[in-house]
Amino acid sequence: MESRLEEDFRKAARAADRSVKAAMQKYADGLVADEDDITGALIGRLDSAFDGKIGGITWSSSILRHRKGGAAQEKKAGADMLFHVSINTPQLTYSKGVLIQSKRVDEDAQMTSAGHKELIKQCNKMLDITPASFVFNYTKSGVRCASATRVAGTSSRTLNDSCNLTSYRFFLELFRCTTGDRSITSAKFDDLQISNGITLKGTLG
Repeated sequence: MESRLEEDFRKAARAADRSVKAAMQKYADGLVADEDDITGALIGRLDSAFDGKIGGITWSSSILRHRKGGAAQEKKAGADMLFHVSINTPQLTYSKGVLIQSKRVDEDAQMTSAGHKELIKQCNKMLDITPASFVFNYTKSGVRCASATRVAGTSSRTLNDSCNLTSYRFFLELFRCTTGDRSITSAKFDDLQISNGITLKGTLG
């Protein structure tokens, strides 16, 4: 029988997954188009979802924004999002984060050679900072995720084929604390010069 905390993490992962699907539906409906706008919709949905109780955990969230030009920021860290999650329960306490580079590539589409090389470069920049680095591929049917290590190591330019994780699985492992780096927190956000981020805080009760 799974623990109560595990059940709460599953509920939180499902809430995050619903947020992802809602943001991608806006993309599918043509209400957002650019990667930056899709990212903004995704973070906004997560911010709304993690405001109150999910299972036995009470969540709060805050959006992180960097005001300078996004292109210049990505040159430093290779990432366009930072997720910082902290949990404080009797069974588990942590504070850690991940770096994410997002792309918008249709399910069966191939990236251009130049686009693929740029993505590998971005993955390597993230990995120079932390192994807790990921790629999100935005598609009209949802988001697929993969470790930056996996994406950087593949020769395939069909990004969705490399993305082996559903958004639900990504968030579940993030909340379980099987992924993440405790040196990647909101305190590092400005220093890393990433354009978007969100902090999610969960406490029991």
